[in-house]
Amino acid sequence: GLEMWLHCSRALAIFAPQGIKMESAAPGEMQWDEHGGTFVLRVGGLEVTPMAEPAPASGIWLEVALPLPESLLPAIREFAGAHRLPLTPLSPPPAELTETPILAAAHVPGQNLFIYCEEPQLHLRALDPHTLEIAVTGAFKARRLPSREPDVVVHLAPAAMARLLSHVLALSG
Repeated sequence: GLEMWLHCSRALAIFAPQGIKMESAAPGEMQWDEHGGTFVLRVGGLEVTPMAEPAPASGIWLEVALPLPESLLPAIREFAGAHRLPLTPLSPPPAELTETPILAAAHVPGQNLFIYCEEPQLHLRALDPHTLEIAVTGAFKARRLPSREPDVVVHLAPAAMARLLSHVLALSG
């Protein structure tokens, strides 16, 4: 299937109960993809550090640097078309968007941890005309699971992904 890559200027995940912080050492890429009808936002290559002090809340915060509209708009339309996602014109675009993903999770290979939240809240807002913040919060739990790469993933249903794409399209249009 067709995937889309966006520049991720900052990635930070804090899992308070597990005392773990994950962040991007340098700006990386965020992958937007689809697996068996579920849409996946993923950022890999994160550095895992134990937290010295307890954090007030768990969550995943991703800053996405939007490319210029002339490259972003065709990419969104092509991705939506390939996956049969309806794009809704939003004018003017709402300042913020809140969705309920199917799952938000992180893989922590060094400790063989899979940290996940089954009822997360995703909150998207524009920090400026070229930067989006995606914040995912909720009650994160952990279980033992071997994994290869430290990453964070957010799983979205098709309708939620369509709304997310429509929102980004409106913000950059």
